[in-house]
Amino acid sequence: MFPKKSQTDLNKNVFLHNLDEAREARRREKQMQQATIIIQKTVRGYLVRKKYRDYRKNELNQLFLGFTDPNPQKYPSLQLASTMFTHLQHFLLYYNRMNVKSNSIDLQQLLLGFINYSSTSLIADDIKYSHLAGFFNRDLNAQWMKLNQDLLIIILKVLETTELTTNDDIKIIIGSLNYLYLITDCQSWKALQKNMNELLLRTMLALNRSYLIHLGQHNLLKILKIVMIRCMHRRLETSIIHHVAILVFKLLLNSEFNRTHLILFSQTILTIPTFITMCHENSHQLFQMICQKDLFNHLICIYSIKETFVNLSENIDIIELCYMLGNIVALASIDQNQLEAMKQPFIHCLFNILDASRQRQTTNSQNSKQTKTTSVWHPIIGHVRGKTTGITVSNQEIVQRVIVQYKFLWSKSFVNMLFESIPTTSSASQSASGPKKETNIIRAKFEKLFHSKTSTDKLTTDELTQSICRITTLYQKLVQILTELRLQILCALSLQDSLISSLWQFLNNIGPTCGLKELLKIYEMNKEHYHPIFDLLQLFSNLCSYLATVLDEEEMYKEQKYLSLESWSQFTLFLNQFVYRLIRIEYERTTTSTSPKLRLENNQLYKTLHQLLILLHERNSRKSFTPDSHWLIREAKSSSSFMADLERDDSCALYLLEQIPHILTFKDRVKILQMFIEHDKEKECNEVSSLRHHMKNYYEIHRTNLFGDAFQALQNVPSTIWKNTIRISFINQQGLAEAGIDQNGIFKEFVQEVTRQAFDPAFNLFKVTENRTLYPSPMSDRTENYLYLFNFNGKILGKAVYEQIVLDIELAPFFLRHLISRKNLNYSCFDDLMFLDRDLYNNLNFVKHYDGDVSSLALTYSIDEDVLGEMVTYDIIPCGRHINVTNDDKIVYIHRMSVYRTYTRIKNQIKMFTEGFKTLMKPEWINMFSVPELQQLISGESSDIDLEDLKSNIVYQGGYHRTHPVIKWLWQTLEQDFSREERALFLRFVTSSSRAPLLGFRSLNPPFTIRYLESSERGEEGDSLGRIFRNMVTINRTSSERLPSSSTCFNLLKLPNYKTRRILMDKLRYAIKANAG
Repeated sequence: MFPKKSQTDLNKNVFLHNLDEAREARRREKQMQQATIIIQKTVRGYLVRKKYRDYRKNELNQLFLGFTDPNPQKYPSLQLASTMFTHLQHFLLYYNRMNVKSNSIDLQQLLLGFINYSSTSLIADDIKYSHLAGFFNRDLNAQWMKLNQDLLIIILKVLETTELTTNDDIKIIIGSLNYLYLITDCQSWKALQKNMNELLLRTMLALNRSYLIHLGQHNLLKILKIVMIRCMHRRLETSIIHHVAILVFKLLLNSEFNRTHLILFSQTILTIPTFITMCHENSHQLFQMICQKDLFNHLICIYSIKETFVNLSENIDIIELCYMLGNIVALASIDQNQLEAMKQPFIHCLFNILDASRQRQTTNSQNSKQTKTTSVWHPIIGHVRGKTTGITVSNQEIVQRVIVQYKFLWSKSFVNMLFESIPTTSSASQSASGPKKETNIIRAKFEKLFHSKTSTDKLTTDELTQSICRITTLYQKLVQILTELRLQILCALSLQDSLISSLWQFLNNIGPTCGLKELLKIYEMNKEHYHPIFDLLQLFSNLCSYLATVLDEEEMYKEQKYLSLESWSQFTLFLNQFVYRLIRIEYERTTTSTSPKLRLENNQLYKTLHQLLILLHERNSRKSFTPDSHWLIREAKSSSSFMADLERDDSCALYLLEQIPHILTFKDRVKILQMFIEHDKEKECNEVSSLRHHMKNYYEIHRTNLFGDAFQALQNVPSTIWKNTIRISFINQQGLAEAGIDQNGIFKEFVQEVTRQAFDPAFNLFKVTENRTLYPSPMSDRTENYLYLFNFNGKILGKAVYEQIVLDIELAPFFLRHLISRKNLNYSCFDDLMFLDRDLYNNLNFVKHYDGDVSSLALTYSIDEDVLGEMVTYDIIPCGRHINVTNDDKIVYIHRMSVYRTYTRIKNQIKMFTEGFKTLMKPEWINMFSVPELQQLISGESSDIDLEDLKSNIVYQGGYHRTHPVIKWLWQTLEQDFSREERALFLRFVTSSSRAPLLGFRSLNPPFTIRYLESSERGEEGDSLGRIFRNMVTINRTSSERLPSSSTCFNLLKLPNYKTRRILMDKLRYAIKANAG
């Protein structure tokens, strides 16, 4: 269809194709030639530059590496400055280029040598060899100035980025700081000293100022802070503090205390821990000069203005604020004459710093709840949540020095100074004989308030009252923020002359019952719940909490130190009524959207008073200092109405029961507990009924392996089984099931036998104190599965209380205290040590009353213990073995050591036991009782048996009755012939417990029963219907041979018909002492 191409066309196409290929080949060849030229150029350039760099490197190494020797005496001789200037320029070019590529060790060594050379040449004797020669050379002056500025920037960058991981890093840091010090101090330039005149001096000082300005513009203060913090982590602060201080104070002097520089100084240098103290201890001349120029006054004038300080501290975290406060206090303590003149601004300054710290605490706490951030423990302010930049606990010595700074705030001199600053009101009455000097300043100020009763209006308007309240507010803030120093602060304040007694007299002066009505009126009037008088009340309460914690029984009850027992009793009456009314007031308020419970939980006044109230009630429970019915509230005495409120789940009644259950009688609370348990049983019973086919509640227990079988059978069963009826069948030694139907009596015997074995010290789970109480053995961790055994024992004990089974065991108070979930209760276990470890108790008591310097005893916050023949050291606080005990914190040491011996060593055992116990007994139930009351729940009434109550709740069987002669003889014997101990043995003989039930014998289940025992009847034949009928027929037969017997699981006494009362008394006494049940 198409014509074929001719041969000529084909040849033409081939020619064109070949032409294109030849053109492409020539293009590629040309590109290759160009690439070759570029490669050759690059390689040759690299080789030339490398040769040049190597040349420069070798040249610079020859010049400067000799200056890296640790001994300056071995430095090489200085060369002429005119020849060295070019080498200095070459070094800066070389360093900047090489530092971008890699910061090698060789480069660091070269930099160190260069810095040391520059420093050495600055102090050269001859100007020809001095680095300063370039300044006096007209041709080189501008270049010399530029070189020094570039060098300063390099040194600042080195200081900022060097991490102090090697010794070379430390040398570079020290050398860099030395150079900065020398370049800004013309007095050290020896070459100029010979020809120094006024004009030259002014010129050199101007040069120094220009360098300081240049350094300040490039964040010198911020970089110096970074260097100091890093050095503190390595404990190198003493080697650099001199140079750092000079640079800092020179910058401040150069700026003439410019406000901007003072703020920057505050944000950086004053947040370095103990910076001011280190400067003062080194007797730094420049520091003394700057103090004389009123550095303290300039700072206080800024800090005392709230708005200014808020802006200043915006980017400072709470740990840095903590260190800033320490430095400001140290500065105040150095010159107390200046402080005297600036007292009021200084107090404003303290308030502003403390308020900012409190705001950080609140903000961090709220943010951590939302983001679930981890916390860091700080030895001064406790747990800190959120991101922090301040140094924390890496250097305990530094932290202790910060604490020393703080101690000035609660020293006797400062406290007296605060009270001296209180203005004297014109209305205060004066002595007729003229003014008399009062040596006790605190008492003198308070006595001006005691001439007349303090009305509500006076509390809110009187200038003297407000001034005193302001001082107490300051210390209350310190206690709240410096949480780990709380005991130290309160200890120091308690030692102030008449402070506690004056505060107590002030409260009494308000009105009856410590001004209960007046203070409640103020509380109701202030919706924000803040009034200065409440800070005074909180501080006094905190001091009382401290005293109730540290005073032993000798000091509190016999010596009655600080406060009399009558005063303690009066104050507890006020606390009880005030806390009760606070709860009522908050639940009656309906204007706020926040729940009353949440308002009370966030109310610092309520928390402080409530904690003290519970602490004093606990102390009173151990040894009473109040009259009977002291803790009961009249409005809550009507138990029927209160029970009705609980029945309908009234929120106020439930919260009162949770917070201050002691306002009800013990028996009322036991009834409430039983009501709660009954409701819980009904709930659990309904759940079990729906799962009855899948649950087992019948267990066979071998008497030969009673505890082992019980543990295997019940340890892993769910709580629902524990809370419902458990049936037990005992297997005797012959492997046969024992006769009898478990109607709770056999289970009662099972619980009593299991607890008897579990709490036996020979079992190695529990030990006995000197007063025969039980606590978890520290050596129990040698027992296999010991934690599971403690958990099981907790469940068994919980089941006994849950079922009202009285057990004949007594637990140590310090152990029982952990079963009660009381938060933040600073209860002292010191007195418990008397029976737990008498040697340790005596030693700690010696430390407590030691009049000399406790630090001479070489005590630390640690304890050595023998573990399998090897002495092991345990810290009782973090890093405790490195912290020495002093007079200021010996009370803290005693408290910590007591906690370690009574809790820390056995905290795992306590935790597992408590978890098991609370499987059945809910925490809110147990919290209704004190430690002695909880012991009563476990083991019954400790008082003598109420025979009248027993008589009225007896069940007679087998022909016996109330008027039967044997029964009359029995009661006469118990009342007239038996001692209290023998009556307890009688009760134990019948019920297996020597104590009566809490709610009397009416609540005993099964009821206490007395049945006639025929003389021919064998005790083991049981209680069949035929046997009971035969006994009724033979009731008139007398017996003189048989001993009384009992069935403890049924609370049954089998009593023969004795001929005479004498025989009954002898037989019964023999039986109960021989335990012939």
